[in-house]
Amino acid sequence: AGTFATPTEIRRLYRGDFTAPREVVGPDALEVFGTLGLAADASDGERRLTFANWVASKENPLTARVIVNRVWQFHFGTGIVDTPSDLGKAGTLPSHPELLDFLASELMENGWSLKHIHRLIMESATYQQSSRPRREAIAVDAGARLLWRFPPRRMEAEVIRDSILH
Repeated sequence: AGTFATPTEIRRLYRGDFTAPREVVGPDALEVFGTLGLAADASDGERRLTFANWVASKENPLTARVIVNRVWQFHFGTGIVDTPSDLGKAGTLPSHPELLDFLASELMENGWSLKHIHRLIMESATYQQSSRPRREAIAVDAGARLLWRFPPRRMEAEVIRDSILH
């Protein structure tokens, strides 16, 4: 497997220029996200483990929100936040923020089990509803962003092949 080396000294660079190093920077996260609480001489393995625990922490729900948004996108074609690579200020707002938070908390409370999230989504009334359009609903939400019908999608080649073989 991998080998761990003693981490080298890291310096802040003036305006990003590698020929203009400034003060030494310790191992930590960005200030706006909190701190990892690592000593400057922490080993590489300790740094990686602390960072992994911080990313998967219940105090950091962003990781779970990103994961469940991607799973939702896999099933419905569009995520609850339709900019899956940007759940921040530059991205769009979630269509159903309470649902996103509920699924994220379910993921964390059930040992980060993706199977549990897939099952929750697939057993939901939203997933099992018809994709047939309704005139009154199209007038309000033509793109079905509010999930009044299952969004029609192209069938994958594997599904077509399996249907033919069946």
